[in-house]
Amino acid sequence: MELDLLTKYPYSEQRITHSRFDYIYISPHLDDVSLSCSGTVCRQIAQGLNILVITIFAGEPQPPFSSFVQSVHRSWHAPEERPYQVRKEEERKAMALLGADYAWLDWLEILYRDPELSDANDFFWEPGTSVVSTRDAALFTTLHGWLEDASLEYPDVQFVVPLGLGMHRDHQFVFQAALNTLDCERVLFFEDFPYATYYSKDELIEYVRPYNMSFIEVDISECLDQRIAASEAYQSQIPTLFYMASSFRELIRASTLEAGKQQRPIERYWRIPR
Repeated sequence: MELDLLTKYPYSEQRITHSRFDYIYISPHLDDVSLSCSGTVCRQIAQGLNILVITIFAGEPQPPFSSFVQSVHRSWHAPEERPYQVRKEEERKAMALLGADYAWLDWLEILYRDPELSDANDFFWEPGTSVVSTRDAALFTTLHGWLEDASLEYPDVQFVVPLGLGMHRDHQFVFQAALNTLDCERVLFFEDFPYATYYSKDELIEYVRPYNMSFIEVDISECLDQRIAASEAYQSQIPTLFYMASSFRELIRASTLEAGKQQRPIERYWRIPR
């Protein structure tokens, strides 16, 4: 990564082995790109492309924690004194499996930014309200700045960012920042997994309609097993994200095949035409 981008913003960890990149994937949390895009990442790396995964919200939270946050830590089977170490180790394992470079920005996820969170429903944005709270306005501006700087320092890179399916507040935060900042010709939007599986075909079309998006498909037939293996790294998240921990492999296979009309497993990306 270029010097200016490294020194201007805080990072909690990075593994950078290339000076240039073909694709920069933007992940809200320490799992989103692996869960949603790792088949494509695997295919691109096999083609000799350089991939960088940036996690936006990977800051180390500090106690004291509310009773709700503590309950989330227990669901992760994470030690209360350093709960995020579990998630970081999972991400390191997934990135090693994929062979991707990564950097983690030292900003807190919504679980730690909003002291008023009291249950899991509070993670999700309600349409008709502002995506960016007054509390997060300065962070949103900083994220805008980071995206602008990254775009300038990597003028040939293609950015891959979350579509915001599922309405998780952090996913919508990143989605809106990308919409407002990046050149649409240089952006692909990935379908947030597993949230994308909650949408029917008609609901998905309705979601993208305001942006006049069209989609492209990436055949991951040769990389489906790698996607499942990378997803398995996130043992702390599987019980929460997939409800039945035993079903997540089948859900990945079924959803990628459904997207490929039962002919081949695919990962789908959306773009905004100029």
